[in-house]
Amino acid sequence: MGSTFFCPYCCSTQERYEYQEDGRRKFRCASCGTPAEASGLTEESTFGRAKVLCIDDDRLLLGLVKDAIEMHGFEALTATDGPSGLELAKAQHPDIILVDVMMPKMSGFEVCQHLRADPKMRGTPIIIITAMADPELKTKGLEAGANLAIPKPFNPTQIIVLIKKALELKAKGPPR
Repeated sequence: MGSTFFCPYCCSTQERYEYQEDGRRKFRCASCGTPAEASGLTEESTFGRAKVLCIDDDRLLLGLVKDAIEMHGFEALTATDGPSGLELAKAQHPDIILVDVMMPKMSGFEVCQHLRADPKMRGTPIIIITAMADPELKTKGLEAGANLAIPKPFNPTQIIVLIKKALELKAKGPPR
């Protein structure tokens, strides 16, 4: 069995489709036919089975995000509030964390601050998710320790692409 690939254009995972053009080997998405260069087609095995922790009090959204994460080969961990998310993060050491900003008990900004205060979690990428229409959201999130921000509503392709980008940056390590 060959390598599998994820195409963010059509949000599918499949065996790679190899073809010859101008005497060179090229790859296309087998589902939509988009050339690998245009679609950002990426090898699924790049990140192994990375653990993605999603913390959100909206159980419907949590389920949708969990399904999208698992569909793309990641291990999904979920928590419905900040304190339980922090406990799960400390116990499971996820590779990346998605956290909603507005939650009962503890905001996503507070979750970010707690995670950044923990030496074991400092390097873990954090993506904040929110329905807030605050133009300063990204700044507040970055100040709290998040690496990226995404507003609600979003489609699953967007969140998967952000997860992969954050994991790529984490794999490269800090800038020198």
